[in-house]
Amino acid sequence: MNGKDFNMSLRHILFSAGFRVFFPLAALSAVLLLSYWVLLVTGRVEYLPSRFAPVSWHQHEMIFGTVVAVIIGFLYTAVPNWTGRPTPTGGKLAVLGLIWLLGRAAVFFSALLPGWVPLIVDGMFLPLAIVGIISALLGSKNKRNYFLPVVLMFFAVLNIASHLAVLEIIDFDTRSLFLPATLFIVFLMNVIGGRIIPNFTKGKYPEMTTSTPAVLLPLSVLSIFSLAVALLLTAEDMVIGSIAAFAGTVTLLRSLSWKGWKVAHDPLLFILHVGYFWIPVGFFLMAYCSFTGAPLSHAMHAFTVGAIGSLTLGVMSRATLGHSGLPLDNEKILTVIFLSVNIAALSRAILPLVTDASYAGILEGAGSLWIVAYGLFLVRFLGAFARPKKLF
Repeated sequence: MNGKDFNMSLRHILFSAGFRVFFPLAALSAVLLLSYWVLLVTGRVEYLPSRFAPVSWHQHEMIFGTVVAVIIGFLYTAVPNWTGRPTPTGGKLAVLGLIWLLGRAAVFFSALLPGWVPLIVDGMFLPLAIVGIISALLGSKNKRNYFLPVVLMFFAVLNIASHLAVLEIIDFDTRSLFLPATLFIVFLMNVIGGRIIPNFTKGKYPEMTTSTPAVLLPLSVLSIFSLAVALLLTAEDMVIGSIAAFAGTVTLLRSLSWKGWKVAHDPLLFILHVGYFWIPVGFFLMAYCSFTGAPLSHAMHAFTVGAIGSLTLGVMSRATLGHSGLPLDNEKILTVIFLSVNIAALSRAILPLVTDASYAGILEGAGSLWIVAYGLFLVRFLGAFARPKKLF
């Protein structure tokens, strides 16, 4: 094969599935954005030509940049399996990847650009990506997943609202948008995780007997949605704390019903259970913070570093191996990745509550572990993204 044919073949493979584009972009952004945030917050650099304040820039980019890339990469890979219909590939997928990249640049340099540029460039990504999901779901009449584009559109509206807020077109504190936005991600993890985690567990260990009361799913969905609305409406701390405590109890019962501790010897599966377990931890931390006046950042980082970090790395690893025709083996590097992100979560969400260690030290330590986790993910899987698609 000559160089031209090789390049054409590589492009064909890379743009043949959503995970091949958005998983490496998500991991790379997780490394670069967090690295720059640590440099900013520790005073090593001061350059941030963004309309967003440093904390808001960090939150916006991790949520609407990194996590959105994981979500779209996952859905563009899973929805074809669920529906038998394709999501965008080839040139359309490449354009979506380019728009995502331009969105990250537009947000970073937003203070140097006309206000409408980051609003449009970053704001258009999710609506365009959602179109590719809607067509597959409607075409297959996959009613079970009709909720997905609806939830994602709520999420897209929050992203656009954050841009309107920094432009002072609407009167809203951008920081008040990010925790509700995170809860929409938790909503998705609760529903989709509640499907795949017990299914993967039962599929590999059919001898395991589990029983999850059906009522727990609607109760968890209702409580998470109610909590997001309460935060957006700036409800009283007692209201937020009470809903959070209820959500924590319901999601904890779901988690325990799957008996994840029985697969602790299987890191590639256990990480999914651990990731979901961080969801009730986050809710209980939110209740504690609401009742005591402690910063809600503890709960925020339980959700983002703990739940989102663990589940994204677990799902991305599993999906990349499976769809690249590689065995689902528990490699040592995967164990290091999963341990790193969970120690980072413990350091960021829990450690400040039980120690007087310096904020900068905790931030640097947790940030370094996060960077190690996603950096090793790139090291392990970068070549796999260019492997020919697995034939079924």
